[in-house]
Amino acid sequence: MNVKRITGITLWVNRLVAVIVGVLIFAMPALLEWYGDLLGYHPPRLDVIGVAISFDLCAVPMLIALWNMEKLLQNILVQKVFLKENVRRVRGIGWCCGIVALICLVATWHAYPILIFAAIMGFLCLVVNVVGCILDAAVAIREENDLTI
Repeated sequence: MNVKRITGITLWVNRLVAVIVGVLIFAMPALLEWYGDLLGYHPPRLDVIGVAISFDLCAVPMLIALWNMEKLLQNILVQKVFLKENVRRVRGIGWCCGIVALICLVATWHAYPILIFAAIMGFLCLVVNVVGCILDAAVAIREENDLTI
């Protein structure tokens, strides 16, 4: 597969995920009730509300990260890869992952299994920020090469 095709597919998946997150913002309370019925377990109402609020709080940085991903992928499609703007976008995505990790860490008060999401998002924050540093170095090399000739 070529880069343009993979980037195009990723762009559409990114848009689909944004729509799903948008729908889940409004559907989360009902889905939590349905899930409790499915398992035959009804946690205290305060915990259900806490998880729903935590999801809503996580949705904001998730949507910001998805927006940054959208713009990053659009730049890649037009072969604008090694730009300072892309470095800012990658780092923004990394910080959004960190914010979600912190929100999930606090949300473990209501549902301790959320701790695994906090760990995953914390690790993802580190990885994406390392990629941002690598991209920043690549941009510096490109800028230096542009001045060479």
